[in-house]
Amino acid sequence: MTIDTAVIPCGGLGRRLMPMTRWLPKELLPVGLKPSLYWALDEAVDAGIHNVVLVVNPHKPMVEAAARQYLGPLSIEFVPQPKPQGLGDALLLCRDILEGQPFAVLFADHLFMGRGGTHAVLDAWRTFRKPTVLVNDPMGPMPVGVTRRARIRKGEDGQYHVRAVGRRNDEGLQQKDGAMEAVAVGRFVYPGDVFDRLAAEDRRLGADGELSDLALLRKLAEADELRAVMTNSQVFDIGTPEGYRTAVSAFPAVA
Repeated sequence: MTIDTAVIPCGGLGRRLMPMTRWLPKELLPVGLKPSLYWALDEAVDAGIHNVVLVVNPHKPMVEAAARQYLGPLSIEFVPQPKPQGLGDALLLCRDILEGQPFAVLFADHLFMGRGGTHAVLDAWRTFRKPTVLVNDPMGPMPVGVTRRARIRKGEDGQYHVRAVGRRNDEGLQQKDGAMEAVAVGRFVYPGDVFDRLAAEDRRLGADGELSDLALLRKLAEADELRAVMTNSQVFDIGTPEGYRTAVSAFPAVA
């Protein structure tokens, strides 16, 4: 089964870049004279994606307005996320639209120097048919500003199995059992049945809980169902001050 739909979560508040993001959503911050959202949309087109589901915050109407002006060959649907209750919540809101189909996830605030990572996770899906996360090549350039970590190990099947996922300061992600540490960057593929896991976690948290995608990734890793594919491209997390500054300096000032 091929993947022709990607979800791009844009419901967050960009807290790490405040006060700038009080006026301009981080998805519209310019890099190389175009908004970061357009870099993600261009990458989706380059990877063969035809449909994008944009999860938007109703209090950030500029994001939807900018997406409607995108000129690339994409069909874009909009799903409102009334409260920024986590990336897992953003994905769960897309359940009815995706109708059990596998899908990709792109973070608009993760930019790649050179070819983006979407094509890599889609290629991995065609090969593994497993949930897959993109990670940096530990021997290549370190991502700038990305805070998510993963511990991966190459299995006898030649695939990289994700053993654990966490944030930068989480304990227990040290190298062990032949595994190595990598940085998880914002490109994923999931089968449609992950919504059952997300819904179960959402019920456990209750109405006031924030449903992070980390809960899903950790459960998949614990069950040995999560795979990793590497990129040697330079990655910039422009949702952080250091990542945004470095990206603005690194990308050419052309549209």
